[in-house]
Amino acid sequence: MSSSHSILTVESLGIRRSERWLFRGLSFQLSGGEVLQIVGQNGAGKTSLMRALCDLLTAREGKINWCEVNDLPCIPIFLGHLPAVKPELTVLENLLYHPLGGKFIEIEAIEEAINEVDLIHYMDTPARQLSAGQIRRVGLARLLLADTKCWVLDEPFTSLDVEGCAWLESKITDFTHRGGAVLLTSHQPINLSQTPRILEIKPTEFFMDEQPC
Repeated sequence: MSSSHSILTVESLGIRRSERWLFRGLSFQLSGGEVLQIVGQNGAGKTSLMRALCDLLTAREGKINWCEVNDLPCIPIFLGHLPAVKPELTVLENLLYHPLGGKFIEIEAIEEAINEVDLIHYMDTPARQLSAGQIRRVGLARLLLADTKCWVLDEPFTSLDVEGCAWLESKITDFTHRGGAVLLTSHQPINLSQTPRILEIKPTEFFMDEQPC
């Protein structure tokens, strides 16, 4: 069942690129059981927002507060538009050596995740020999291994075939039904059991030395 506990609160966030603000004054909340889809034109700052939420980019102003879940801080897992997959490592090695909140993952669980994303026959294959869709699946396997209450997904359906998209949609649905929250971007239609809440980022004309009205 879905949950309504708060997972993320963002207050008056502002992110800039060079001398121009991408956006300012952005505030929203994300609760367990929700899917929040970020929309906006190219260059509006969607990816920058997601990276800032995961502490991969520093916001110029505002607050990002990840709430505690079961007395533990919520640490999201980020899947970027370009999966962080090292080409010289095998599928298994990419999952073994990728940090997942510092948690030790049993090899059996990793092999199960590899099988779940239909790469069991490529477990010992270097990533450079995989297709774009298979590399995307390596990244998706990390979602199955991460002990987190929030997935932050930047264009997660990129390079997936129809079957792969349906599989990911089902995993997002299962995750939110268990109380997890998903924040995502997507240029293609998605088919989930619940309608995502929409957060639109609108471009700003503010420059660094200007203040919002």
